[in-house]
Amino acid sequence: MNIHKITLLSALIVFLISCKENHQKVLSEEKKKDLDAYLHAAMEIHNIPGLALAIIDDDEVIYRSCLGKASIASNIPVTDTTVFRVFSTTKLITATGIFQLIETGKVSLKDKISMYFDHLPVSWRKVNIEHLLTHSSGLPDLRYPIGLSDEEVLERLLEDQMDFETGNQFRYNQTNYWLLAKIIEKVTGSSFDGYILKNQFPHSRGGAFFSSNSKKEIENRSPRYYYDPEKGSFRRDTLNFGTRAHSGNGLNISLDEFIAWNGRLDNNELLKEETKTQMWTPFQFHSKKDTFLHGWGIYNVDNKISYGFTGGNLSGFRKFPDMNMTIILVSNGYLHPGYDLIINDISKIITNEHTESLVLEQEVMRQILGRNYENAKRTFTKLREQDSAYGFDNLKWNINSIGNSFFRSENIEEACLVYQMNAEVNPDW
Repeated sequence: MNIHKITLLSALIVFLISCKENHQKVLSEEKKKDLDAYLHAAMEIHNIPGLALAIIDDDEVIYRSCLGKASIASNIPVTDTTVFRVFSTTKLITATGIFQLIETGKVSLKDKISMYFDHLPVSWRKVNIEHLLTHSSGLPDLRYPIGLSDEEVLERLLEDQMDFETGNQFRYNQTNYWLLAKIIEKVTGSSFDGYILKNQFPHSRGGAFFSSNSKKEIENRSPRYYYDPEKGSFRRDTLNFGTRAHSGNGLNISLDEFIAWNGRLDNNELLKEETKTQMWTPFQFHSKKDTFLHGWGIYNVDNKISYGFTGGNLSGFRKFPDMNMTIILVSNGYLHPGYDLIINDISKIITNEHTESLVLEQEVMRQILGRNYENAKRTFTKLREQDSAYGFDNLKWNINSIGNSFFRSENIEEACLVYQMNAEVNPDW
């Protein structure tokens, strides 16, 4: 680890320890400096080319930051209007679109999908719209090339076996959201893209659109970057998932436009309050082992519940209803994924909770990246011992992601040392 990175992390520690204010609607300059220091350090640790972040209290943006490069090749900085691909965070938009149709009586959660698709096998006829929204359908996952027609894709899916009994459990699945898009099109007579943009982004002028084609050059859109371990640098993503993927991963949006969308959601312009409550009600899985809302994930951070979703290890949208706070994060690449960890940490900084533990968390990451595994193990153990309420799931996954990055770089020995350290501190994981 270079001296610059260590200096940034040292500054982060000083800022976080000094953080003693309560959560408030107008952030103090000191709190803003704390957040600035954290984000700069996080970008260094996770090696993120560019990101944009907003924190919203009720309908007020109390903090926003745009850091790094929207385009590495052109040296263009990220701004509030830079458009990012948000990948599976798109599913929140699709779920909202379905609930708009539910609110107007055009569809129902209990509608069987056989109402919208002909000649389904018996095993598919138990599946309803609610099962698609909650990833509890048991349908086989969509994995067919973009050159096939919708009819050909559906025909191949019908030949596959069901993954599990409908309603039993959660299993993330792209088929569910493709079928939701087809239902939207059948009910509205509009394209999926046209329906969503008209009903959720009526005033957008290029700040929100659909494209699952990363290779296509689009004005003001930041490319998605992959880190190439062989070259030690980032390269552009050139994958194209086609229009069939739009409902699952196709939204492209700027920070400004995402903030405006959140305002419409909060002000009941998109959905009535009672409809949002229905959308944010946990689905009752038969196995009783999984927890998921209707199209939205549920996250527990220091016993504070938040609703939202993340996409591509690049974006995250989270609402903390008890605090009337929303955090929006969009980015364009990483070496070590950290989207959930970053959002969780920011919520802790805002509420002044576990700030000393947050310092130790960053120290664990720093020590691992510096190959100081014994020190990392001691620090991680100390963190667990002194703050049992902190919550370690995202940190465990992020530590493993560092091991994965070493593995992809064919540095097998270092990867195994990371995995071993993580397993020793978390033997029950």
